[in-house]
Amino acid sequence: MQMIEGYQQLFVMHNALKVNDIVYAILQHAKSSKSDLLNMAMTCSTFSNLALDMLWSQQDNLTPLVQCLPRDTWTVWYGRTIIFSREPLSTEWERVRINAARICEFIFTGYTCRSPKPSGLVLQQLFELFPPAVLFPQLRTLHFNTVSRHLLNFGSELSLLRQFLSPELESLTFNVLPGAPMHEVEQLFDALFTEAPGLRQLSLHSAHNLSACPSKVPKLPKKLNGLSIGLLGMDLMKQIIPNIQHLRSLQTLTLALGKSVDMVFQPSGGMPLELSTLRHLYLPGARLENCISFLHKVAMPQLSVLEISYYTAAQPAEITAVIESLSTSCKTFAFLEDITVVDYSENPSEELGPDDQLHSSIFRPLLRFRRLSSVKFIDIGKYCLDDAFIEDVAVAWPDLCTLTFASKVPGEYQVTLTSVLSLATRCKSLHDLHLTFDATHFPTLPHAPDGNLRLWTTQTAVRKLHVGHSKVSEASRFHLFLAVLFPNLADLKYCFDFYGLSAWIQLEKAWSELLIERENSADEAASWPNFLLQLQP
Repeated sequence: MQMIEGYQQLFVMHNALKVNDIVYAILQHAKSSKSDLLNMAMTCSTFSNLALDMLWSQQDNLTPLVQCLPRDTWTVWYGRTIIFSREPLSTEWERVRINAARICEFIFTGYTCRSPKPSGLVLQQLFELFPPAVLFPQLRTLHFNTVSRHLLNFGSELSLLRQFLSPELESLTFNVLPGAPMHEVEQLFDALFTEAPGLRQLSLHSAHNLSACPSKVPKLPKKLNGLSIGLLGMDLMKQIIPNIQHLRSLQTLTLALGKSVDMVFQPSGGMPLELSTLRHLYLPGARLENCISFLHKVAMPQLSVLEISYYTAAQPAEITAVIESLSTSCKTFAFLEDITVVDYSENPSEELGPDDQLHSSIFRPLLRFRRLSSVKFIDIGKYCLDDAFIEDVAVAWPDLCTLTFASKVPGEYQVTLTSVLSLATRCKSLHDLHLTFDATHFPTLPHAPDGNLRLWTTQTAVRKLHVGHSKVSEASRFHLFLAVLFPNLADLKYCFDFYGLSAWIQLEKAWSELLIERENSADEAASWPNFLLQLQP
């Protein structure tokens, strides 16, 4: 703003602020804070509309909308439910309507689960005055539980959901709850893509004890690019899974797999189901064997991201089968960038015998996927990796950013500090490493071309290091290697439930002291590399 001198001080808006794109760019810096956006909205009319649009664009419940009514029209009953204390005038609903028109997304976050909820009668009156498709003309994304969790004796959830369907809706997530009338489920399925033809992402789930199973499912449109299917009845799964291959734009698929996957998924002629455009695949299931069965029956030549999770401890043979199946289901090795396998069982170690170790040979087939940048195996068993595998990882995955072999139980210590330092310094993009190794001895330093000893090159990308159940001793000088080779390391973690804990506490303290010393005496820190070279046995 420019100030004009005179009898009164007059502020004139700079012409640049008359351009909405410039104002929008300014507000982008404030959108992470609702209070900042609100302050910007109250600054002047130039900022007001755009700031309010941003402020209301994404919501996770209906409470703020109802609270746009005058304060004397509503009260919170027993701290949990919003009810009317008097009947709002028709003109008093206007601010509700204006702000509802700004909402583009209802996305469930869980952050406001304890906030007061409008009663069913309040919502009934709101939606009688303004049908949802009219009240939210800009709505593109709907997680229906952001609405349905407010319902208190409001009536059928599915009939209300149908009122939200509109040509503008692009993404829909909803659950078919127990007791849902079969005819209403079928009516919803029939109307889904006719009343919301713009849908591009659909997430459909149900409770395990769905009492009324419809006889048919919606015909999935070919333009669908995101699909998430929860545990549904076998009859529904038989209809849905074969239709997936006809989705020519499908890029993201989440498929919750139950024990009936073999019965519902039988590709014709023994040929694998071709998912030619699929980029992201998420397979949550009770057992890993269900995921294996699915992977053996699909071809995904462009798959980039694979995430698998299960709740029953798996044997090494099953882990082996998953990894081997990728060689056939992915067909080529040019696209896979991210693989994550997580075991959520409560006590996996109780179901594993002393010989049930995960050796390097199990994971070696992954080395053929040269574009892998994130590899995470979490609590899937007891690892027994070796130096040769770790050295090959550094060669096979030069763009590696995250490497995790996490376990609740310690395995054998065949990986040495030497190979870990070599890996972490050669993978220049690596920023997160979780690995158990033996750090009880001073590492073997590499040689320069002239034959003299040298240190590994400094790696500035590493930010997080989790050493799991690693062993460490003062003789390894690991704390000094951390300070010299990884100057930007900010997060060092270790397991708290094993006998080597005290040694790691001492090492962490020594490393922290070195960081302080580096800040206070750069000359002293510059001498550390030479000191390490002199320590080589």
